[in-house]
Amino acid sequence: MKALLSLFLIATLASAENWPLDAVDASLSLHGHARSLTGSLVLDGSSVIELKDTAKLNGSFTVSVWFNPYVLEGSQQMIIGKNRYSLNERQWGVTIEPDGKMKAHLRQDGWSEITCAEPLKAGHWHLATLTVDSGKAALFLNGKPVGEVKLNKPIPATKAPITLGGILDDEKKRQQFHGALDEARFEPRVMSAEEIAASYRPITATHELPKSKTADFPLWDDSQKLGETKDLPLLDGVEFHVIKKWDKAADGYTFLHGVGLAWHKGRFYASIGHNKGAENTVSEEAQYRVSEDGGKTWSELGVIDAGEEKDLAISHGVFLSHDGKLWAFHGAYYNKMERIHTRAYSLDETTGQWTKHGVVLENGFWALNQPVKMSDGKWIMPGISAGPYSNKGTFPAAVAISHGDDFTKWDFVSIPVHEGLKMWGESSIIVDGSNVLNIARYAAKPLALISKSTDYGRTWSTMGESNLPMTTSKPAAGMLSTGQRYLVCTTAANNGGKRFPLTIAVSKPGSSLLSQVFVIRHAEHSGPGESNPKAALSYPCATEHEGKLYVGFSNNGGRGGNHNSAEMAVIPIERLK
Repeated sequence: MKALLSLFLIATLASAENWPLDAVDASLSLHGHARSLTGSLVLDGSSVIELKDTAKLNGSFTVSVWFNPYVLEGSQQMIIGKNRYSLNERQWGVTIEPDGKMKAHLRQDGWSEITCAEPLKAGHWHLATLTVDSGKAALFLNGKPVGEVKLNKPIPATKAPITLGGILDDEKKRQQFHGALDEARFEPRVMSAEEIAASYRPITATHELPKSKTADFPLWDDSQKLGETKDLPLLDGVEFHVIKKWDKAADGYTFLHGVGLAWHKGRFYASIGHNKGAENTVSEEAQYRVSEDGGKTWSELGVIDAGEEKDLAISHGVFLSHDGKLWAFHGAYYNKMERIHTRAYSLDETTGQWTKHGVVLENGFWALNQPVKMSDGKWIMPGISAGPYSNKGTFPAAVAISHGDDFTKWDFVSIPVHEGLKMWGESSIIVDGSNVLNIARYAAKPLALISKSTDYGRTWSTMGESNLPMTTSKPAAGMLSTGQRYLVCTTAANNGGKRFPLTIAVSKPGSSLLSQVFVIRHAEHSGPGESNPKAALSYPCATEHEGKLYVGFSNNGGRGGNHNSAEMAVIPIERLK
């Protein structure tokens, strides 16, 4: 490719910066993994390249890079940018949007944008060029102008380095690109449109795309268009309640996550994982509250298990009310997410204390949605087979199958995945006779993963990508009494990894395909619960009771991290028809 760029490389050689990108050399700092391929560098969607000594490159400029995207749908991918969001160092970036088109982002008081109408082609080479001066920015694709925007003030000058294939934000990688990069260039001047057009030479060589990881059956009815957030209908008639307000100043707790809900003998129980320290540390404990009025008011916090054993933490879990007894199954680990397992508890209602039944599942299993009774008399409980958190590894979805009604004995079943599929498989299930559908979280890609079993969860199809967007959060799914399937998470077109709005996707009665999505609530909200334009509404759970679906969820109120309140929405089932 380099030989085709001679005209571009002639101009102002003394002052221009050029990165060949045919190998990882001393001018680059690689955060993750890259491989060389025909004179380019291929990134795997979890890596970022930092261009060394580029923090000083501010002012007017022309920047360009060749890129060959392997994946176009899903989350926003940064091709090239100069930002460190957490340090409030925001300047500019060129991205691939979830709709498969290129966009430039320029920092003013907020973000000014230039959108390219022409769709990109996976496996094909494209040249992105951005010019910026004090009054205007222009975006070019393959040497042709695609749009410009007036700038009311100069782009801020910061100490953020230029990065390729993502943003390195306080050592955290964001907006990672999956594909090949070649020949990046920065000039401290604005090139003319004629110069940019003259510099472009088409590259006809293509790259073979990675093998498909798509599931062999759909989750969403493709005959129905999935709307963007602004187009989705908002459910009316929904009640909202606060289970536990985040209030560190009053109670000292920082981390709160993973609401579990259950009705038992006319009382309503809610559990959470709670921690006065950081998330996933040994000070985590399982707590609960009880409501006598359907969630309007709650008792004081009680403790299910605070992990009295040395280096033992007990975190969030799920409930099961059966045969007059209330059970709880909670994820537990040692130190920081080591030796993850699930422990069982039952409530002694005469004393109000929880009886500890000890470890009931190993293999990294963490229960994430409540057990469901199957027609063969056994119960099936979805979760993950996990280790220390990482979005680079493969942590598959898993299920546990009971020995009848003995909830101290379970069989562990891991769900197979496509080779190379990176996932953090927090999962939910929909049970329909002997057929069980597992819907799981991806790693960094906002797309639902699915697998199915036809033998009561004993064996599973290879888990693969579905045809339905879903943010990277634990989902909640199930079958309503109406015969409708449902999925609670954040599901909307072109929404990327945003954990808002909180949505519910439903099927028609008797159908196996989800076909309509409703908004339960937006990030900004009038009523009980926290309202903030950046609120993350995540980790839902759901249980049906007397014509209503009770949905618990975490709300970080825009604080970042899992500094959450525990909240709940109560949805009349008739509103979902």
